[in-house]
Amino acid sequence: MTMNHAAHAAPRPSRPVLPDGITFNHLIELIERHARAAFGLGLARRDALLRMMRATSVHDWTDPDRDPVCFRAQQDLAAELGITDRALRNHERQLQACGLIEIDTAADGHRSGVELAGGRRLGINFAPLITCVLDLVRLDAARQAEQRRFQALRLECSAAKRDVRHAIERLIEVDPKNAILASALQDFARWPRRYASFRSIEALEDHLQEISRNRDLLLEMLSCQEKSSGVTESQVPAILNTRINISEFCSGSSAKIIQTARKRSDDNYAMPMPIGTGDCREKDDLRPGDGRKPALTETFTPDQLYRMASDDMRLYLDGVCRPGDALINHHFVKAAITILPDLGIHPTAWDAAAETMGNLAAALTVLVIDANRFRDVDPVRKPGAMLCAMTRIAARGGLNLHGSLIRLKQWKIYGQRDARKV
Repeated sequence: MTMNHAAHAAPRPSRPVLPDGITFNHLIELIERHARAAFGLGLARRDALLRMMRATSVHDWTDPDRDPVCFRAQQDLAAELGITDRALRNHERQLQACGLIEIDTAADGHRSGVELAGGRRLGINFAPLITCVLDLVRLDAARQAEQRRFQALRLECSAAKRDVRHAIERLIEVDPKNAILASALQDFARWPRRYASFRSIEALEDHLQEISRNRDLLLEMLSCQEKSSGVTESQVPAILNTRINISEFCSGSSAKIIQTARKRSDDNYAMPMPIGTGDCREKDDLRPGDGRKPALTETFTPDQLYRMASDDMRLYLDGVCRPGDALINHHFVKAAITILPDLGIHPTAWDAAAETMGNLAAALTVLVIDANRFRDVDPVRKPGAMLCAMTRIAARGGLNLHGSLIRLKQWKIYGQRDARKV
């Protein structure tokens, strides 16, 4: 056996391959997004790297017996990139200095896809880049978490400002000469309508705290005014719980809507809950002189709402409510905002829902939609589309959120089969 044949017959060392779950296309996307942050590459150098990567065999990135190698001629690559050969050579040297490639050419610079002893091929070897893939994955996950936090904070700021606006409008109605109105209006006018000027999470968190302090002060003032004047607090947001009908028409008769939520619900019922017909306990709970539609919190407690939520939503509620603290409206709004990316709901859909229904009602609508993803029969498959549909119904005044939440509670208590009969 000749020396050359012996070299070919010897076992080859295992070469680095892409980690499980990472495809070549995924790697290309990671480099496009994070080349500057991870490796300090400018656009021109990044494009040169991607061009050479695309000149390799995709299979070689996952083959433990072969390294991914670009063996195309320098002048061809330079022509495709619209740069000189000298510029391309400079890119290659810098990429090698960054630890992303290994330049393995013949003495005269020759490159070839012909396999030499030990499986070596002449050209630009990307084995070093493969060892950096997990760092890219971690960086991408961190960036996505940061972007998600940014988006959640923006939506929380918008929700808090919406509460401030409503509280100011309400305070103008009940006490237009209140001393805090002038400063509240000045602060509200000073706050930016958009959040592009906030470059860090810390700055946005500080802005949210400022809005929240104003909101809490206004709501406290409103509560004092309404208690002293004897005005009902039904217009202050409250909390509720049940499930949603998947059809676009989501409400029953107006009479049943009012009767449905008259009294705080119990965990056990002697008879089925109503969805438009049938006997029900709420019919006996007629309050003389009180013809208003009850607020959501008058129907269900926060703890009941928590039990109605999906495991995913409960996880977010646990995250926003510190151990030992009682759940309040704000926690449900914050949890709903946080879960939006998981449901594939676009922020604009949430904003439209919150502006139409109010923050709490929109949050409970998200809670209902999320819970109904796990039904055995007709589960919600497109939460974003469902939220948009319910927002349109709410805009027409036809959304029966009370009924939807009541049916969700029925389903949780009796099980899906029994709930479908009522």
